[in-house]
Amino acid sequence: MGVPQDVQGWHIKHQERLFYRANSGSPIIILKFFHYPAYRQAVQINQHPSKCKLRVKGNNSFFLFKEKVRTKGSISLDRTITVFPTPSLGNLKEDWGNISEIPQSQRTKYRESSKFWPIHSSSIRKISGQEWFNSDDLRDWVLSACRYIRATIKHRENQEERLGAYQAFHDGIGDCDEFTDLFITLARMREIPCRRLTGHYIVRKGLLTENHAWGEVLSPKVGWITVDVALNNFRHSVNYIILKIEEFNPALPDYQIQTRHTSNVHYQWEKPDPEITPILTKR
Repeated sequence: MGVPQDVQGWHIKHQERLFYRANSGSPIIILKFFHYPAYRQAVQINQHPSKCKLRVKGNNSFFLFKEKVRTKGSISLDRTITVFPTPSLGNLKEDWGNISEIPQSQRTKYRESSKFWPIHSSSIRKISGQEWFNSDDLRDWVLSACRYIRATIKHRENQEERLGAYQAFHDGIGDCDEFTDLFITLARMREIPCRRLTGHYIVRKGLLTENHAWGEVLSPKVGWITVDVALNNFRHSVNYIILKIEEFNPALPDYQIQTRHTSNVHYQWEKPDPEITPILTKR
């Protein structure tokens, strides 16, 4: 069964719990975890996670739990969210503009190298000698880069951990993370503003939910454009649910935890995949 044509959004039910045990004392636990942002989607909180405050920073949203707790216990992070993705009208036939038209301030802003986006790698930089790499037409450059990456990563395999662009380039293996990381690395080498989005992709066959990563490039004429190299897709659709946007930190953890007043606290997560069901258009 494919995704019905009249799907307009998704109910997302998280049932998560953090168990903790301190060796002594009553620690203060500070827990930060990402929430679906209001970017390319309308978001409603139907069940708010207990004792958590919602914060917004840039394009991202997150919940913050901060409380003094008993020596031993658990924290419920149960929540129910409704997300209505806003499909884009992206079309490969429209003019995305030229790379040289992107303001230099924007091009410089997205030039930082990192573990996952090693733009200064000498072996990866050899790609800049290929004819397609120096094209000034943004749309043509993106399409050429996607073809190059799909030919380079010959073995599509789900990875237990994120490998990064360097290993994907040299070993030719990876999943959506590696396709996206290699694309971002090449784009930033070419001084094209590019960033990484993560969240869920709803597979059409059987409404299966997959954790997914994809990219966006900044067009001087269109704005941010979806570039999903792994799925060869260039528009945002109802199948995408965004959890977080990574621009200058390439590895934002979904959850961060800190403790105060004691140095020895043991944690155990009960974090099953969320239950996602479609919301159909009323007839």
